[in-house]
Amino acid sequence: MKIALGIVLVAGLASVASAQLSSVGPARVSEGGYGSRATTYSWDDGTAENSVGLTNGGVIAGINAFAVTGGDNVITSVDVAWGTPLFAGLNGIVAGTPFNYYVWSSTGTNNPTGAGSTLLFSGTSTIDALNIDNNTFQSLAVPSIAISSAIFFVGVDIAHTAGQFPIAVDQTAPTFGGASWAAGGASFNPNAVGFGTGGALDISTLSLGNWMIRANAVPTPGSLALLGLGGLIVGRRRR
Repeated sequence: MKIALGIVLVAGLASVASAQLSSVGPARVSEGGYGSRATTYSWDDGTAENSVGLTNGGVIAGINAFAVTGGDNVITSVDVAWGTPLFAGLNGIVAGTPFNYYVWSSTGTNNPTGAGSTLLFSGTSTIDALNIDNNTFQSLAVPSIAISSAIFFVGVDIAHTAGQFPIAVDQTAPTFGGASWAAGGASFNPNAVGFGTGGALDISTLSLGNWMIRANAVPTPGSLALLGLGGLIVGRRRR
């Protein structure tokens, strides 16, 4: 089964100015029901240079891997950006479209394929009109899921048709390999992550950058902090 990832446009991207990293994340429409955040785990700089979907349509899942850092191992919410203002109105994103979002633990790898990840939480929501093509993040409540592994994954999946490119990506250097993964195809099974009949794809190898999908976390109250797995995968954090 051949799967093709598509982006909105690539022409002219070389002329886009590099965004400056900020000590605070971009605006969010709301904190969600579980908005506490000591740390925001992120691979992006807050500016989407493009957005990604399946060339022929289907279900695309965007998944980011992070190492638990500073003891902040209780996930309180997931944030996702839809589309990009650079091609506003060309991404085909429709407010009210349903999607799913997830939190997984890792079984010792930064690759979520198959037995590499264990599903801890799934939720459903719909795309908010306030978060389309404007570099803002839709915040999604997670009921304080504690991560017991050194690495964890968060992600979303959404069904779309050909010509739609829903999930925002940051393509400004530096981008990070082994961090952002694509899965899905005709369908997506969060209990057996993969792409078509194969494993998840590292989108950095396709020059697609990193997903604008974030995780917000706090420490476990009254417990010893978990240490991140040094050297395997390191995420940027914004406090």
